[in-house]
Amino acid sequence: MAVERIGVSLEAPLLKELDDLVHEKGYASRSEALRELIRRGLVRQRVAAGGDVVGTITIVYRHDVGAVTHRILHRQHDFLGTIRATAHTHLSEETCLEVLIVEGDAKRVAELADRLRTVKGVLFAETVMARADLR
Repeated sequence: MAVERIGVSLEAPLLKELDDLVHEKGYASRSEALRELIRRGLVRQRVAAGGDVVGTITIVYRHDVGAVTHRILHRQHDFLGTIRATAHTHLSEETCLEVLIVEGDAKRVAELADRLRTVKGVLFAETVMARADLR
């Protein structure tokens, strides 16, 4: 893909923060850091606008709390067109980790995450979304 050059003017304190970020996170250059920040901003905009996204929903839950596993699976069935795949592993005698790979409208993905997050027994839920067409 062709790369085009642009000029960016930054105040000294903001440039220092950018350089610190480049150093702390290990970016190869300022350009790489700026590309990442721009991509994140575009994803946030798409999520807010309800555009199509891909991503993951990660949940950790106590499988010994009531019928938590049944409730999680039941709620997933309401989102069959959004869930592309799942992975499940046992963390301990009491806890499990499940990752859902999702695709579709950002608001629908967020709704699924909220429905899973509110199941009694879910200890943690985190959603990561990206645009499938990022370059």
